[in-house]
Amino acid sequence: MICIGAGAVGGTVASRLADAGIDVAVVDTNTEHVALLNSVGLEVNGIRTKLRAIAPADLDVRGVGLVLLAVRSHATRTALEPVVDSNAHVVSLQNGLNEDTIADVIGAERTIGCVVGFGATWIEAGRITLDAEGPLTIGRLDGSTDHVLEHASQTLSRAFPTRIAENIRGSLWSKMLINSVTVLGALVGMRTGELLASDERRAVIAAIVAEGIAVAGAEGVRLGWIFGVPAESWTDRADDALRNFAKTFGAIKSVTWRDFEIGRPTEIDAVTGEIVRRGDASGTPTPLSAAVYEILREIEAGRRPPDPANLTAVAQRSTRR
Repeated sequence: MICIGAGAVGGTVASRLADAGIDVAVVDTNTEHVALLNSVGLEVNGIRTKLRAIAPADLDVRGVGLVLLAVRSHATRTALEPVVDSNAHVVSLQNGLNEDTIADVIGAERTIGCVVGFGATWIEAGRITLDAEGPLTIGRLDGSTDHVLEHASQTLSRAFPTRIAENIRGSLWSKMLINSVTVLGALVGMRTGELLASDERRAVIAAIVAEGIAVAGAEGVRLGWIFGVPAESWTDRADDALRNFAKTFGAIKSVTWRDFEIGRPTEIDAVTGEIVRRGDASGTPTPLSAAVYEILREIEAGRRPPDPANLTAVAQRSTRR
């Protein structure tokens, strides 16, 4: 097995698979990271695991049946180039809705969607923290099941509890909506618990999630549960759902906020930006999400800092659209 991308998610999964005796090689563009994984190993919460790590130029997927893709969304097409002419099936361990891109490159029949339920943070080359445990949910885009999917589930279960979902698109969208909330930590400069501690902020955030639910519905996606409540009950149960989410994931720091701090390209285009684009395509209004996306891009460009006032500005800008 090969894992392309050995950052927070890919590195965590690969190290657990290696500890379980699975033969896995990791591919990463960070030369210092690759060297450390080979020499002293990857440290996850103080535990080191040596990994067979290589640079992309040394990647050979001949004879490989399963590839885990754990790169940033903007790197998806480039990372898939060595896989195109192989027979490998690809499991996306990514944020966003990259499965559509993967299917476009290698075909839907070789694409396996995945929702990552755990939280991890890249600290520095050779070191990652696992912030919250959680399962993996995988599935084919058409809802079918086959021996490759079952093998992928059995293998990944050696790292994290893994289940096969018939409605993986619904699961992916549910995670997308969660990401549309956690990214707001970067907007205001707060961890998730603090972000959701204010009645006023929760009201705005509930409306942002409602926009995403509407976009998913316009695409014909069958949403199940989001933030612990049925999607169709969101309007009535949003506040309690966000309060409960904060209790469990309050310590989580937005990956985007971390990106801002270390000057790394973010994935806002694949999360909030994707919701806005899909809303535009289906004629579904997303004024709050569009304002969030605009301000996040301003922060990324260094034109403003993360600040609680930014969420107030989101509500104000949306009313002027």
